[in-house]
This record gives sequence, C-alpha cells and structure tokens, in this order.
Amino acid sequence: MVMIDEVRGSTHRTPDERGVWVVGIDGSTCSTNALAWAAANSPGRAAELELVTAWQAPVVGASAMSGPMTQPFADDELHDRAAADLSSLATDLDDRIELSVTAAVGRGGPAEVLLEASSNASMLVIGSRGRGGFARLLLGSTSTQCATHANVPTVVVPSEVETVRVDTMLVGFDGSPNSIRALTWAMEFAAPDTTIVVAWVWDATPLAVGADAFFFPDASDLAAERFHHLVESVESEHGRDDITVVREFLRGTPRSALAEHAEHADLVVVGARGHGVVGAALLGSVSTWLLHHVHRPIAVIPLPG
Repeated sequence: MVMIDEVRGSTHRTPDERGVWVVGIDGSTCSTNALAWAAANSPGRAAELELVTAWQAPVVGASAMSGPMTQPFADDELHDRAAADLSSLATDLDDRIELSVTAAVGRGGPAEVLLEASSNASMLVIGSRGRGGFARLLLGSTSTQCATHANVPTVVVPSEVETVRVDTMLVGFDGSPNSIRALTWAMEFAAPDTTIVVAWVWDATPLAVGADAFFFPDASDLAAERFHHLVESVESEHGRDDITVVREFLRGTPRSALAEHAEHADLVVVGARGHGVVGAALLGSVSTWLLHHVHRPIAVIPLPG
C-alpha cells in the first residue's frame, strides 16, 4: 500500500533533489494516458514517480429555497475519497514498475496544486484534458496553466496517443535561447539510439499584400547558416555518440511545418517561447498552437529561473 502524503510544494523536496516526475491525476482518460506515458519513459530517467491529485470543496451547495444559502460540506470525506482513489492507483503502479512510487493530495485548484507539487521536481507530466471544460477543445485550462507557468519541463499527453517509449523526437528550433535550451534538454533526455530531428522553419511571409507588395529580403541562406552553426555548437557541448541528430531547414509557416513533421515523432519538444513573441508572454504563440492542435505528447521546456 502506497502511503498518501500532503502536497507541500517547495518544502516537499530540495531544489537539488532530481529524478522526481510529478504526474497529475484526476481520473480522466487523459490523466490515465499521462501516467502510462510516465511509466513507459521514466525507467532510466527518473528515480521516483509522484502521483498528485487535487480536491476542492464546492463554494455553493444545492439548497431548498427556504433553506440556508450554503450547505456545509464534509471536507474530510472529499479528501479521503481523493486519497483512496489515488492510493489504489499508486499501489497498482508500484507493483508493476521498478521505480519508487509515491502519492500526494493537495487542496485547491488542479493547476495550483500541480505547480506547487512540481516546483522542485525534474518533470511534470499531465494529460491534455481533464474532466472539466469542453470536450471539443484539445487542451484544457489546467494543462494550459501548467505548461505556461511551470518552472520545470512539462509533458502534455493527449488521451488518444499510444504511450510508447520515446525513440524519435522533433525539436522546434528558431535560434532563441529557449529553443537552444529545448534542444539541450532533448539531448539529455534521449535514450540510446534515439533520433532527434531539429527543425528550423524559415517563414518568408510577405510584409504587405497588394499591388505594391514587398517581401523580406531572401535571407534564407544566412538563416540556414546560422541554424547549422547553432546546432553544431549545442552538439559540441551536449552531443552524444549514441544518439542521432538530424537537421531540417524548412521553408513555410512554423505551425503547419512543425505539425506535419510531428506526425512522425514520439515526442515534440518546444521552448516555452521563441523569438516571435512579446517578451511578457510566458508561452509563445507557436508552442500554444501546437499544444492545441497536435495530437502528440509535447514537452514544453522553460528557461532556467
């Protein structure tokens, strides 16, 4: 039986304690798939899986017109129910994998609890959608908040993808510090014999459209030269003999080109933001679009704080 802890955020572990993957659990199909992905890819990469769930008492309860405006809720009952479900899941997983499995329950909104629990972990793994929200949307509000605000790499796993061990990765690269960090992370994360495709998409969209339309100068050759130079620099510092890095300099729009190449990857890796976003935005437009439209596991890599 796995014992249930309480989420304590930064006091739960020290910043130099690595190898802990936090997995968000809410009973949805997506969270079940996220756990399966973590179980498939954590051996050799993590020392512990910590399953985390959140519970929250409703603010207003149903009541008769003549009764009080609110009804009291049994907080202990809600907590115990969440803890029992999580304990059963964690115990079953602990019997099937050779990693340490722990579990923790936190009170509050799911994103708040997960961000607190993962603040000093090495990775956060979540499903793309939970129980709430609209089914037609690929990415839920909790996943969006976690991918935007987590200070650790966050892997978002859709419910319909096959949870395989990662052998091929696609890294979106634009020369920004965050994309360099994403490539570095991918090289460190890669298992032996992994293929990493690094894709730079050169977007030559016209500045204006009309009779006097004009375009950016064709600087694609210079961009390609910079692309190869930057990737070579990362490889010289972090490259390994047991992985293969393939460079793809593409012409088109970043969203469509990366989405097309993502179909052949087990994991898509992107920086939280690139060159093409306002500095105040925590999650770039391309990364956000991929999270909403690409049906592959996606790792969002923040810059170190």
